[in-house]
Parts: sequence; structure tokens; C-alpha cells
Amino acid sequence: MVRQLQPCERNTKECPKDEQVSDPFSIEKCISIIRKLYEDREGWLAPFPWCEEFQFNLDNIFTRLKFVSRRREGGTKTDDIVDMFLIFQPHEECSQPRRVLIEGRPGMGKTTYCDKIAYDWAKKRKGGESFPDVILVLLLKCRDINWGLWEAIDDQLLPREMNKEEKERFFTFIRNHQSKVLLVLDGLDELPSSQLSIYKEIIQGRVLPECYIVVTTRRESRVEVRNCCHTLLEVEGFAKNDAEEYILRYFKEEEDLAEKLLDKLDSDTTLQELTANPLNTALLCLLWEDSRGKLPGSRSLLYLEIVECVLRRYRLKMKLPEKDQDLLALYQVELKQLGCIAMEGLHNDSMYFDQSVFQGLSSDLISGLGFLSVEAGRSKRRAGRSYGFLHKSFQEFFAALYRCCQLLDGQISVDSLIADRRYFDAFQQVLMFMSGMLAQKCEAAVKVLIAGIATQVNLQDSHLEAALACINECKREDNSFHKEVAHFFGSHLQLQNAFCYRLNKELGAVCIDSMKTNSTVTDLSLSFCGIDDASAAALAEQFQENSTLTSLNLSYNAIGEVGVDALAKGLKGNSTLTTLRLSSNAIGNVGADALAKGLKENSTLTSLDLGDNQIGDVGADALAKGLKENSTLTSLNLSNKAIETDGAAALAKGLKENLMLTALYMCNNAIGKPVLMHWLRD
Repeated sequence: MVRQLQPCERNTKECPKDEQVSDPFSIEKCISIIRKLYEDREGWLAPFPWCEEFQFNLDNIFTRLKFVSRRREGGTKTDDIVDMFLIFQPHEECSQPRRVLIEGRPGMGKTTYCDKIAYDWAKKRKGGESFPDVILVLLLKCRDINWGLWEAIDDQLLPREMNKEEKERFFTFIRNHQSKVLLVLDGLDELPSSQLSIYKEIIQGRVLPECYIVVTTRRESRVEVRNCCHTLLEVEGFAKNDAEEYILRYFKEEEDLAEKLLDKLDSDTTLQELTANPLNTALLCLLWEDSRGKLPGSRSLLYLEIVECVLRRYRLKMKLPEKDQDLLALYQVELKQLGCIAMEGLHNDSMYFDQSVFQGLSSDLISGLGFLSVEAGRSKRRAGRSYGFLHKSFQEFFAALYRCCQLLDGQISVDSLIADRRYFDAFQQVLMFMSGMLAQKCEAAVKVLIAGIATQVNLQDSHLEAALACINECKREDNSFHKEVAHFFGSHLQLQNAFCYRLNKELGAVCIDSMKTNSTVTDLSLSFCGIDDASAAALAEQFQENSTLTSLNLSYNAIGEVGVDALAKGLKGNSTLTTLRLSSNAIGNVGADALAKGLKENSTLTSLDLGDNQIGDVGADALAKGLKENSTLTSLNLSNKAIETDGAAALAKGLKENLMLTALYMCNNAIGKPVLMHWLRD
């Protein structure tokens, strides 16, 4: 990222003639000290303070992050992926960008990226072609800033022994060489509000206008600085291949474990979502290593095992005897206290706090357990220590643990808890963790919670997805209890229309399970929900028992010949379904034949959508034969590119014997449609 200055260049580029003196802190020496500071401090990744051996050299473990471009006006995301080392490259909104804003959710790698910039500069490495060739990088952590820029540089970077005159000479050097300075402001959302106006002027370019600037912040925070920056990016954490590379680096000495975890990652959507977050990927690797390749089936169980793993390591570190007792029960008091702090922080929209929140509690013990990052701060002036949760998901987990304890102890009721609508919005992860933890502790308690959630869904159907996610968290080792909870939820659901869109495969299956005992939903939509053959078969079984469902939308899923065959058999005995949408699946000719047989015996279906399903002439012929014996279907969509002359001819013959069908859609059939229309006129 920075070219190494040759000895002959240093006097002209780093040290003006009047500064070439033998004082202890020449400009050259000061820059060298800052380089060494970054090399020692930023060169190591130590994500978990409770595990001293769990730290890596940045070079050995660092994996590229996925950056995407955003438009400055409105902040809308584009489809442009930006190389993380080419963030200063020109673009259509700015030909010479100097100020870059990087947004992202917590734990996505913003801070590690800033450390990487400083570390590479310290190691005198060059960046990409568009990365500025600078002679000084100033990395400032905003959470430790309580003063103006010069005071912050002094506080976080300069040697304590520098006197006032030496510091001022260094600051003058920065002012005189702005175009060779990169200022990195990490965590603008953590900057004290009293300092925002000062640093906004810096980001606007009103102070040090020629300086290169990188600013990181959470996506939802400090949006008022977006228009001040030339380039707006969002870090999305790890792309799938980046997570895979990280896992391979982590298990470079145990390739078999790496391969097993990668295989698991390919098929598990929960893990795929988890590994987009770099910190969670590190935790996953640690747990996979400890369990020697075994993971639980839900996020709640995963975090419970992580907590137990951390507690075991804490006891090992403290040389405490091994315990057969449940460690979560053993440390319940401390974990509950931590949960109380976590819940208060969520209410204040903050992950960080100082010692005052402990209020006489044992801060050393709570922080020593290892779920908090504990820093004396990079500030030389701030007294005391600052604390923060390793990641927001841990804060949400402990907040949920605290609420679970309150529910089980009778300190709060389910009704009073979920009356707070934030549990279906900002606190949704807390509600999910609560459901998962209660499922492990008390079946009666979790069912009371699910009944309460169902009541809220009945009042506002937009909460349905959150409810399904909570049910999915109720998995236990037997992997069947969550289905029982789904049936319980379905019996309490009083909606008529249930619209689910772009659910993952697991939540789609939960929704299907909940319909088994429901008697109110008449219109169910599960489009873009990963419904496969197995889920379609499970839904088909319910056709025999469900007497209320009249409309079913399964478009844009992964239903193939096996799944559609099950649906077709279910149609034979169903007497209520009138509309079935199956567009954009993988039904094909064999599936069309199965549906045709089902149509012969079905007497209620009036509308069938089979568009974009690779149905060709053979499938069209089978459907035409089914139409001859069906007396209820009025609308059929066969929009396909595969139906040609023979298929169109077969359909025309079938239609001549079917007096009910009034609408036939055959868009995109370049050959079939004209022929069909010709024969219908005849």
C-alpha cells in the first residue's frame, strides 16, 4: 500500500531541512514508531479474549471481504462488487475520490480491514494501482476519541515522551503533506456525539482537504456523512468462497475437518447465513474443532454449545476442576447479570458500556468469563476500562437468556413481553433465542410463548415470518419437537391469508407443518421458499385432511417430478382447493403426466398455473388427455418455450372436448400458439 522511501528521498519527502536535527523525535523516527506500533498491535487477530492461544497473525488468516458499491444519493445498493484494496478507484460519480465511507453490520470485518490497511502500510507493502501512495497512515478508533483530531492523534498514536514542540512539528508535517497522508476513522457510529460536528468537518474536507480518508460505520448510523464522501461502499462480510478460504486456512493442519465443515456448509442454510459474518465464522471453526466435526441443528443450540465451550475454556484457563454439572446452570447468576446488561444495551441501541453498569457486581468475574471484549482503551487519558459484546448476536443471546429466566421465575408474563412490538422487529433475534432456549428447558413454557406469538400474528400477519423462525429454533436433539410446536402454532393461527415470500427452505417446511392443524387459512402462498419434493409431499398429505385451503401458490420453488406426483395424488381426494400455482419449478413432461391423471379425478380445481416448467409436447399431450375428462378447470397456464406443433395440436383436440376451460395461456410458445389458435378456429 505504500512504497518504501529510499534513503536519498527521506530528507526531501519526510523531513524538511529545518527538521533534520538529532532530536529524539524527528519526523522520520516518529513515523517509524507508528509503523512499529501498527506492526505489533494490528498484526494479530485475537477475536476472543477468553482464549489466549486463539490468535492469528493477520497475514496467515486474513481473508478478503466482499465490498459492494452504493450510490451516494439515497445510498441505494448497486450490483458492483469492489475489490477491497481498490476502494479509491475512480467511478462515474467521482474521477478522483479521496474520501471513502464503508458501511456494514457489526462483525462484518470493518475494523479488521482498517487494521489490515495500517498493518500493510507498517510492513511497507503496496496496495492496488488506485490505492494512494502515502507516507503516513493515521488509524484512529472513534470509540476512544473525546477530543479534536490533533489531540486524538496524540492520545492514540504518539509516544508519551514527546514534548509539545515535537508534537506540533509532527502536526505541521501532516498539514504540509496532506496528499501523502491517509486518515482512517474506524467506527464513526461509536464517536461521542459531542465530537461529531468536529469530525464531520474533516470528512467534508474542510479540514485537511487534500488528505485521503477512510471512514467505517454501521449501516444504520451516521447517515448524515454519506454526501460528504466521494465513494460509498458496504462491506457484506464473507462471500461463500471467502468463508471457505478462511475455513481452509484455519484447519490447514487438519484438512479432513476442513473438508467435512465445507460439505456441511454446502447443505446447511443456517450455517451459510452464519458464515457471512467473519466473527461467527471464527466461532464456528472453534466449535467444529472442539466437537470434532459435530454441530447442532439450530442457531439457539449452536450458541448454547458455544457458551458451554467458552465456559469450559474459562475453567481450564483458571485451572478450576472439571464439572459434570451443567455449566450454564453453574454460572446462571453471572450469565443472568450479563443478560440484564445486554437487554439494557439493546434498549439503548448500544453494544458498549463502561464499568458503571456493573453497580457492585463482580466485573472481573463477568468479564473474565470471556463473552465481553475488555479494553483499557487506546486513549492515554480515559480512566477505567470499556466493555463490549463480542458481537451483537451474543448481546441478543444473553438478553434472551435473561428474559427466559424472568419468564421461568414468574417475574414477567408472556403477554407483557410480546406486547412490545420490538420483539418482532429490532429484537426479533432475542425472541428467536428465547424460543430455542425455552424449548430445551420447559415444553409448557415454550408453548405458552408460541401461543402468545400466534396471538400477535393474528393481529398483524406481517409477524408470521418471525413466528416461523421462532418455531424453527425449537429443535432439540431428537429433531422432532419443533414439528410438535409447529402443529401447536397452527392450531392457534386464525389468519385467512398466509403470504410467505422468500423464506429459506427450513422456514418453508415449518410453515407447511403448521398448516396440518390449521382450520382458518384459505389462501397460502409459499413462493420463492425453497420448497422441494419432500416439502411438496408433506403438503400433499394434508390435502386429505385440510378442508379450508382453497388457494395454494408454490411458484418459483424446486419441485420436481417426485414432488408434483405427490401433489397430483393429493388432488384426487381433495374437495376444496380451487387454485394451484406451480409456475417456475422443475415439473417437466413426467410431472405434467402425473398432474393430468390427478385432474381426471379432481372436481374442484378451477385454475392451474404450470408456466415455465420445461413441459414439452409429450407433457402437453398428457394434459390434453386429462382435460377431456375434467369438468371444472377454467384456466390453464402453459407458458413454455418447449411446446411446439405436436403439443399444440394435442391441446387443441383436448379443448374441443372440454367445455369448461375458458382461459389458456401459452406465452413464449412461438410455434405452438399460432397453430393452436388456428385449430381452435376450425
